[in-house]
Amino acid sequence: MTEQCSTDFFDRCWNKSNPKFRHSIIQKVMNKGLEPTKETCRNHWLGVIKAYIYPKSGRVEHLHIDDINKRRRIYGTPRTMENKHRKKNRKPYK
Repeated sequence: MTEQCSTDFFDRCWNKSNPKFRHSIIQKVMNKGLEPTKETCRNHWLGVIKAYIYPKSGRVEHLHIDDINKRRRIYGTPRTMENKHRKKNRKPYK
């Protein structure tokens, strides 16, 4: 229900005569290297588009959440495996 209310709020703000809201979201989407369409802007505003960091190369790509989950299922990289080789915060040995 809250997502529907958020979508309705976005549509109302998008269709207002004052383009400040629209231009700010379009600018943010363009900075991420995405096509600035209404649907892409709505997904960005709702938080559906997230940054995906490739584990080996460190390259950042902004993808839809469903694409990220699909990649994790295909390549077998759940969140626990991504953090497997991260440096642990250990106390120094005395």
